[in-house]
Amino acid sequence: MKRLLLILLLLVSVRALAQSGRTTDFGGIVSAEAEAGLGGPWGLSAEEELRFDNNFSQFDRWLNSVGVDYTCLHNRMNIGLTADYIRRHNDRGYYENRGRLGVQVTYTEEWRRFKFQMRSKAIGTFFDERTGEHRVNPRLYWRNRLKVTYQPMNSRWKYALSTELFWLTNDPKKGGLDNLRTVLSVDYRLSRRYYLSAFARMDNDLWVKHPVDRYYFGMTLKAKY
Repeated sequence: MKRLLLILLLLVSVRALAQSGRTTDFGGIVSAEAEAGLGGPWGLSAEEELRFDNNFSQFDRWLNSVGVDYTCLHNRMNIGLTADYIRRHNDRGYYENRGRLGVQVTYTEEWRRFKFQMRSKAIGTFFDERTGEHRVNPRLYWRNRLKVTYQPMNSRWKYALSTELFWLTNDPKKGGLDNLRTVLSVDYRLSRRYYLSAFARMDNDLWVKHPVDRYYFGMTLKAKY
């Protein structure tokens, strides 16, 4: 089963690269994440992220995120709400404020040293009309991610591979499946509460007029309380 899932992940990634007339960009991401229990099945999370693109030469995005989640079904299902503030470099060449609200459901199954997660997430991004007119506001996405994690027994290391499809739901001109994200990561447990994650991420535009392949390399410091 695990081999079949990994093969499917790789096939979808290769399909995205098969389109012609594509351009390529490289960037970097540094971030910090924290999770804390609120008692019982409730939890709280926070994230800070800085992202660079245009071949590492341009500051692209600053993200602040907070969330609350509820775990049920014997820790197999997690339901979460998130709220984000984003300072983002736009296509017009300047930075604008954006707000984002999301709701997600994650289901997890474990088999030996493997963990399989399927996440479905609905996101609405709200744009500031004072900085320019937006044809669609808010922009609504439905994202679905499959993630496979492997951790050897008694090891500080953990490995993960995921693929995620982005579906734009409310734009009559550009709506539909338009992005594929593939992430390969390695986590190292620094202590009981702190982890350091290194990852490579590939974002591929799908079926758009001017497709771009974006490659990011990043580091994340994670804390769990």
